[in-house]
Amino acid sequence: MNDALEALRGVWPWAAALALGFPAALLVLNESIAAMDRNGSPLAGSLRWIRNWILPALVGVLFLRLVLGLDAAHLWVRLAATVLWILVAAGVLGVVNSVVFESARTGSWQQRVPRLLRDLVRVLLVAVAAAIVYSSVWGKDLSGALTALGVSSIVIGLALQEPLGNLFSGVMLLMERPFEVGDDIEISGVSGVVKEINWRSAHVQSFGGLMRIIPNSTLNKETITNYSRPRRVRMEIVEIAFSYDDPPNKVRDALLEVASGTPGVLAKPGPIAATYAYGDSGITYRLIYRTEEDDRWPVRNELMTRLWYMAKRHGLTMPYPVSVNLEYRQSGRFAKDPPDAGDLLAKFPRIPPVPEAEQATGLRSLSFGKEECVFDEGEVLEGVHLLVAGSISLQARGGGDSVEIAIIQPGEFFGEAGLYGPQHTEVRAVARTDSLVVIIAPGTVQRLFEESPALARETGHALDVRRRAAQSARGSRSGR
Repeated sequence: MNDALEALRGVWPWAAALALGFPAALLVLNESIAAMDRNGSPLAGSLRWIRNWILPALVGVLFLRLVLGLDAAHLWVRLAATVLWILVAAGVLGVVNSVVFESARTGSWQQRVPRLLRDLVRVLLVAVAAAIVYSSVWGKDLSGALTALGVSSIVIGLALQEPLGNLFSGVMLLMERPFEVGDDIEISGVSGVVKEINWRSAHVQSFGGLMRIIPNSTLNKETITNYSRPRRVRMEIVEIAFSYDDPPNKVRDALLEVASGTPGVLAKPGPIAATYAYGDSGITYRLIYRTEEDDRWPVRNELMTRLWYMAKRHGLTMPYPVSVNLEYRQSGRFAKDPPDAGDLLAKFPRIPPVPEAEQATGLRSLSFGKEECVFDEGEVLEGVHLLVAGSISLQARGGGDSVEIAIIQPGEFFGEAGLYGPQHTEVRAVARTDSLVVIIAPGTVQRLFEESPALARETGHALDVRRRAAQSARGSRSGR
């Protein structure tokens, strides 16, 4: 009887403490949870877990040890301690997830952490908790368990080769980080936004709204195109063909005009129009422009639509291959002959006609593109140049600089150094636009001036004005 009373006196303080402390702790937790719910705190869920599971398990362990007086090696004590450790590990994982990830700001690094990494951290923490329980609660040696675990791992690895391959591929992707959640990627013909990365696969939502599940092993083998790095700007390339009759510079200027005027095309870096290839049906051009990733399809649609109207507006022809069987007894050239140099001179009534016998040796037509050099300073000229179409800039250079001394318009002569045979010119001629030039031999141009004294006087006056301008430009450079 005395022994029972002594035992009761030793445990009743612990029993009273548990009887009073447990309701008090529940009351404090309930008030804290209510306050956090009002503030929208993510920790409210973790406190509920402590209230509903960890606190009762802790009270159970204390009751067994302090009130009932059971030894730590007792089966019920060990089972209760094991349950408590499991609940504590789950609670710690919940707190870390709530504090670090669920409360993260939009665009922060916590929000971009893939789910696969979170799962691996959870597995690691659970393994550590299991090792603590196995060693401290049950008093077992870990070496034997690790040996058994190694053998089991070999068997499991052979049975789960494909899932484990996806797991380790996911780990390698996490280490390299070729993309993150929210990035726009393209892989194996699938293009879309990365929504989730887990231990087995990546979830990519295509622009059509479909969710594509791509295994990590596939991601690890294929080439990944990430349009969100270094910034969310997409470079688009449009290939389009125009007729061989359409001057390339005119086509490129028209393409740049359309690209610059299309909403959504970025001004920096600006669009580029390039002559790309000479095909069977026409000349192929490439239009390169940049746009925001989210706008690329609407911008491309608008640009492709405007290209058709641009071609009609500028009189350009978009060729397409056509197979035609002709039953025609041909008596002459099938294609229309281009105008010869004599026909080009006939466009200017003030220039006397050149006899056909003399055209072959006295006239020659040449085409120049924009910014091309017609002739350079010091070059030998073998005749006088007549501009038929376009615009030519005459420039005099001195000290490495060039100054424009005249702008040649259609119907005007230039390159007078070749008037009396092959001579070196002292000026430079550059095409300001696509230009067509006829070179007239010295003998032919002298005969033209003899037949039209007015033409000779007009041309001589223009040449004299340009000569003085060139001398003045070179003199101003040398005087500095």
